[in-house]
Amino acid sequence: MTPNRTSHETRGRRRGPTKPKPRGHAGEIPVFCAFDEIVPAADLKLWSEQPGSKNPQVHPAAQLDRYETVITGNGYRRCAVRSTLSGCITKGNGLVQMARRRGWSVPIENQAYANRAEELRDVAADNQLAKLAQTDKDALRALIGELDAGDIQFAAVTPEEFEKLLRETDIPDAEFPITAKLGESYDYVLIFTTNATEYAFLQNLVGLRPERSYKKTGVGLGRAIPLDRALAALRENRHSLDVQGGDDDHPQAAAKRPRVRAAKPARKLQRSHRK
Repeated sequence: MTPNRTSHETRGRRRGPTKPKPRGHAGEIPVFCAFDEIVPAADLKLWSEQPGSKNPQVHPAAQLDRYETVITGNGYRRCAVRSTLSGCITKGNGLVQMARRRGWSVPIENQAYANRAEELRDVAADNQLAKLAQTDKDALRALIGELDAGDIQFAAVTPEEFEKLLRETDIPDAEFPITAKLGESYDYVLIFTTNATEYAFLQNLVGLRPERSYKKTGVGLGRAIPLDRALAALRENRHSLDVQGGDDDHPQAAAKRPRVRAAKPARKLQRSHRK
């Protein structure tokens, strides 16, 4: 017979992460972004399909293949934008082209433009601003390194590209060499957090950083850190703790107790009194 749980035991149980609820579905694909309507991609008009217009951003088949993989794994996290002036797609032409190949529907946001000049400015700016972005390879390696191997493809990165990033990396190796040292001994203290805010604070406080595994080629957040490095990070980040400076940084010396001489045994006192 299974015993009933008490109220405090029930309250103390941690629930697992809740699965996000999609705002809708485009066929079998969940839609998580805000949208006005879901429209079959075949019914939408691309910017380049209006007379006398061309889209300066060309989407090759290889890019559309990768786009399809991302949408399949992540669902729709952004929608295409359709102009209420011309009825054409001003943002998300690649998304619509990808969906057309599979006969999918896509989430659409309808936006108003006062005239064609506003449409042209928006289309050109959307393409040009994306080109001006620069890639921080160290940040990308750390970001992708936190994913499981099977999830990398849904980040629009191929395994070959990730391996190339690793070869170019300056990320340090984990500080646990395989060669044993004299007197070497390892032990640990487990500190866990209960929410994302605490975890982000702890990362900065104790100096967690991306590291290359000494057992495999993966890169991830090094969660095992030597005490000396953790202490250095704590000293550097002590301003973020609610502690006072000065004497509180050092352990207080133990107070000296006055020495008390033991009393003489009762028999000896009696004998000395007789004399």
